[in-house]
Amino acid sequence: MSPLSKGLGVLFGLPVLLGIGFFYYFLTTGEDRMRSACIQVKPGMTFVQLKEFAMNHNLSLPGKDSGIIFMGELRSFGRHACRVVIEAGVVHDSDYSYTD
Repeated sequence: MSPLSKGLGVLFGLPVLLGIGFFYYFLTTGEDRMRSACIQVKPGMTFVQLKEFAMNHNLSLPGKDSGIIFMGELRSFGRHACRVVIEAGVVHDSDYSYTD
């Protein structure tokens, strides 16, 4: 191999390997992160508090203030999420949800 091809292999191959490693890490540890985040979503939280919680924990923002919503973790592309039941702008229930 020439020095140029070795350099190009390192230049392009290393970031790809690191990206795959980070992607795998975030997928395998996502359940633990989301279970602990879903426990923190308490009944009685207002919709505004829930949106602030989602921003602070890097979750997808809730779009409506009543019904069932899924706040997915952005690092795992929404595969791990909190299923939140909101009634009249107030959280009624939340639990962990896995989407495959």
